[in-house]
Order: sequence, then C-alpha cells, then structure tokens
Amino acid sequence: MLMQQDIHEYELKYHGEFAENPHVGLGNKKTRCVNEATLPIITCHPSCVNKCADTCYVINIMTYPRPNCRRCQARNTVLRRIDPYRYYDFFYKEAERMNLPIRLSDGGDFEDAVQVQACIAAAKRHPMVQAIGYTKRVELLSEFRDAPANLHIRYSTWQNDDINTKTATDLGFNLSTVVYDGSGNCPYQISLARFRKHKVAIAKELRADGVDAKTANRMAEKKTESLVTVHHCKNCALQMCGCFKDGTDIRFNVV
Repeated sequence: MLMQQDIHEYELKYHGEFAENPHVGLGNKKTRCVNEATLPIITCHPSCVNKCADTCYVINIMTYPRPNCRRCQARNTVLRRIDPYRYYDFFYKEAERMNLPIRLSDGGDFEDAVQVQACIAAAKRHPMVQAIGYTKRVELLSEFRDAPANLHIRYSTWQNDDINTKTATDLGFNLSTVVYDGSGNCPYQISLARFRKHKVAIAKELRADGVDAKTANRMAEKKTESLVTVHHCKNCALQMCGCFKDGTDIRFNVV
C-alpha cells in the first residue's frame, strides 16, 4: 500500500514528463556498483508476489524501515515508465563517469520489452560500462538476444521453476538461484544476518560509552562494512567460477 501511494504521488508530480533525474545509488560499499533501484514487488514478476513478498530483503530491510529509500525507488519506477531510454542512458552516463559497473533493478525487475530495449540501447552507447541484473520475466529473455557483451543478465530460478529454467537455459542464460527460506530472499541472507548482529553489538558498546544512538549506529555500520566480502556470485565465493572474465569485476552479492 505504501509503495502504491508513492507511485501515485510521483505520477501526479510528473504528469508524464521526465521532469528530473532519477536517483543513482553511489554509497553502497557492499555492492561497489552504481545501483539502479526500482520498487520491489511493484515491478517484479507476478510470481514473486505470493512466493517471496513477505521475506523480500529489499522490502524488509530498506522499503519499510527506510521511507526515503522507498520514495527514491518509487521516483525511479515512475521516471523509467515515462521515458526508459532517457532513464537508462542517465545511469550509464553516471556509471561511465564514476568508472563503476551498474547493478540493474536493485529492488525490482524489468517491466516490459520497451524497458529492456532501452537498457540494451544504453549499453551499446556506453560499451565500457559493465552492467548486471537478474530477471524473473522469462517472457522477456528473448528480447536480450541483441544485447551487447557488457550487459549481463541472469535468470533467477527457484524450486519447482523447471519449465522456465529450461527455457532460460535453452536461450543461453546463466542462472541465479533465489533462496526464500523465511529469513529473506537474498541467497546470502545468513551473511546479512551476521552483518546486522555485528552492527548491533558494536552500536551497543558505543552507546554504553556515552555515544548517542544515531552516531553509534552510523559508526557501527561503517565498522561492520569491513567484515563484508563481495563476490560476483556464489560460486566465486566457493571456487571461482570464471565470472570475472576479461578482468571484469562486477560485484553485487554480500557474503
């Protein structure tokens, strides 16, 4: 309901015009990417609503506890719907300027073929920018046949998704297995829980020493960041699977 309200607010604000630039996430040290965040569930494949909405880590960690993040995601979602070509080109330009890869749809998914084609067009205009994204929209995978080598798309598969998984595999797409075990949707939710546990413990110690709560939380999060290692995918963390091809270092998972 909150996300739908935010969407409506920005639709009224923009009146169908690309009136301002989308929000670009640059401060996430864990992903070390330019983050292109859109609203989870609202933009996700319908199969996600009943499957993992209650345990989606983006919703539980960012969307509800952090309303500013939710509104940034809503703004991006509406702007992408208004002009996906201008939207994606803006992200690729920022990533090129920052010399960083892009994590696409950090909180959602592609919504239609027009958005896919807009992303492909931006990737072609900025061949030095590497971008990676997950999708559950198996019906859009064929749209990526014309995608350049710097655009990396993985199909997100889960249990009992055999037909769609086979379709994705037959089309030549790599897979990423989604875990939804009640603790969250992120495959590395255990690591995230460990991260939060460290943060709480450090913040508690700082508060005991007289540091105010806001400062203690900020200092604890910064200190805990040093405990997080980022890999391209699960196999990289285990045995190096060759994801870092040609020296490309695309990081987005916390382990």
